[in-house]
Amino acid sequence: MIAIAAFTVRQLIRQRFVIAAVLVTVVLAALTDWGFYALRNAHGPNGRPISQLELKATASILVILVAYLFSFILAAAATLVASPMLSSEIDSGVLLPVLARPISRPAIVLGKAVGMSLVVVAYAAFASSLEFSLVRLATGYSPPHPAAAVCALATLVLVMLALTLALATRLTMIASSIVAFLCFGVAWVAGIVASLGPIYHNESLIRAGVISQLLLPTDAMWRTVAYFLEPALVLSRAQAGLWSGPFLVAAPPPISMQIWTGLWIVVIVGIAMRSFATRDV
Repeated sequence: MIAIAAFTVRQLIRQRFVIAAVLVTVVLAALTDWGFYALRNAHGPNGRPISQLELKATASILVILVAYLFSFILAAAATLVASPMLSSEIDSGVLLPVLARPISRPAIVLGKAVGMSLVVVAYAAFASSLEFSLVRLATGYSPPHPAAAVCALATLVLVMLALTLALATRLTMIASSIVAFLCFGVAWVAGIVASLGPIYHNESLIRAGVISQLLLPTDAMWRTVAYFLEPALVLSRAQAGLWSGPFLVAAPPPISMQIWTGLWIVVIVGIAMRSFATRDV
């Protein structure tokens, strides 16, 4: 398993995924940082420059929006990395000599899962840390709990990685990536709809949101990210019931949801191992 994991990491580096991801991230971070620098020179309605407090309050909202953008990018990256790891290698015949060796199929799946997880989680940590650092240099603002937010964002990536890998054991590369990202989109829409439940006191919407988070906990992880990025001023606005879609979160998902997410990842990877072990090659 360790050998397969190390090979998977080398394979992603050799395919220039790491280089491409880093370059694109640097460009996106530079563009967003240019916007934050421009914010320092912004003026209010009466023509006066915005105060330091207004600058940091605006930057706190924009950081959450940028994190929302990166959550989609990271989910797509995890999907695109995991989808060809099994199906395309079987179709091209690359994996056939490996399967002929005395290596169990579950060890191959687990090794690839570990290798991809190391690369994608490292990428998530790099992208988040770079963005937070540039925002602090531009505006002086730093999120209240950046490390916890990065951990929750990395967990979201692991959820998408496990789902796509499980689908790739039976579907083609294109089919597994499309189905995985469609599931991500459905969970995202369900989360927005569920956030309307407390506003209209609709238990059915709240229950639907909980069910969607149990089936695919990406929305729960995003809400954890948003909560850890919210400063006290924004958090008080969310707790006052001023709904702003998926961007303001009054309270994070309970600890039980965090535990469920970890178990969900383990179970889905186990399903992927079992599915690949029983597949005809």
